[in-house]
Amino acid sequence: MNLIVFDSQLEACFVWQEMASVQGLTFSSFQDAAQLKEQVDIANILVIDQSVLPTGFLSTVADLCKRRPTTQVIATGGSLRIADVVELMQAGASSLYEKPLEERLIASDLPTIIEHAKRREAECEEFERLDRLFSGLTVREKDVLNNILSGTSNKETAKLLSVSVRTVESRRAKVYRKLEAENLADLVRRVDRLEQLQHQFGSHRAQPQIPSALPHRNRPPHFPSPMTSRKFIGC
Repeated sequence: MNLIVFDSQLEACFVWQEMASVQGLTFSSFQDAAQLKEQVDIANILVIDQSVLPTGFLSTVADLCKRRPTTQVIATGGSLRIADVVELMQAGASSLYEKPLEERLIASDLPTIIEHAKRREAECEEFERLDRLFSGLTVREKDVLNNILSGTSNKETAKLLSVSVRTVESRRAKVYRKLEAENLADLVRRVDRLEQLQHQFGSHRAQPQIPSALPHRNRPPHFPSPMTSRKFIGC
């Protein structure tokens, strides 16, 4: 795990470096935003201070949160308004800290931020794996899958798709094999899980065609938004 800091103030960088050392994180810091786009693609925890982005700070942080849902983005600054805090948290920022930085507060929060980063990374890997499995289905196999999920029998599916029952059975078997599902309940759980993870990780790239919501059951609830800090600036 790494912690990458963008802050023009060396004193603040030293604070984050000490915190990273205590937690066993790889640390690097930059005094300007020239390498921000490059570093965000490899950051597990990314700290961005207002000082490196005197203009466009809010929009840049919001864009980074959207582009990199696995990265824990922490915003810091000495002149953030309450409205700024609300906007950044809604955009997906993990935490916000007012300057001068309170080392005790950061030390208390950082272990939770690290655990959240690890969990998000694991969930992203799970999403990519399920995405690959689902992408391996042919269009005809996806048609059969939709009918399986809607509770349609093999005979009815054959009529709907204008194929033989044997063909439906063959495609059904391939769906189970390709999605590594042992039974119907397992198959439904995999599709549901892919839909859930898609809300978190699918928006930053091309999305696979997931079967539509099932008519006889509710769509699974969305996952909660990223962790919010206990400290709200100005409150």
